[in-house]
Amino acid sequence: MATLLPDKIYQHLRKKLLAGELTPGTRLDYKKIAEELGVSVTPVREAMNKLASEGLVDLVPRAGAIVRKITRQEAEDVFRVREAIEGYAVMKAAENISPALLSRLESLLQQMDDVIQQEPNNPDGTYSGEPLAEFLQSDLAFHMTIIEAANNARLTKLAADSFILASIFGTVKFGHSRELLQQINTQHKQIYEALRAHDSNLAYQRVQQHIKLGLDLALTRLMENQHATLWIAESGGVTSAG
Repeated sequence: MATLLPDKIYQHLRKKLLAGELTPGTRLDYKKIAEELGVSVTPVREAMNKLASEGLVDLVPRAGAIVRKITRQEAEDVFRVREAIEGYAVMKAAENISPALLSRLESLLQQMDDVIQQEPNNPDGTYSGEPLAEFLQSDLAFHMTIIEAANNARLTKLAADSFILASIFGTVKFGHSRELLQQINTQHKQIYEALRAHDSNLAYQRVQQHIKLGLDLALTRLMENQHATLWIAESGGVTSAG
């Protein structure tokens, strides 16, 4: 049972990273996390070591761990990996995707449309916080369903890792316009139609287009956050999360 505890904590923290809840520079306090989860510090430290081995956090003596900051080159590398993984997966999925998985994709498309139909929750007409997190969770589930349809467990793990690295950009903290969310989901629908038609080449082309949009957005977010990131790096300041 003891060996399972660090893994549960590891999975808990991975989910937070995947949801974009832990942004670059966030300090992860071992004691606070242990108190939050009702465990001792030891399994938290073991879980953090595993996250560090995957390049998701940096371990800092007497400070715990800090969510890694992502450079422009790393951002480009992550999305190139996604191009390769998802490009292969969507071609395999198009060959024999099941009606059940197509139905799941339809449901996720509707969930994203439901968010878009809501009134933006910011004065500037953008979505952030809970509505955006809801959209991004459905977005992630859409992509992971396609990966699942390729029926390759190792590919699924690689895809999850690349999504986590992409999520570290902290997209939830930036507002997204309705137009952008519509553009994202329109591309999802185009991918879905190619899968439903079992057209591997078209599905591949549409996934490549979609990932390029994601890369462009990530690089824009990095530029917007550049000055704050530089200030944090130079001053040694970090935000803190339990």
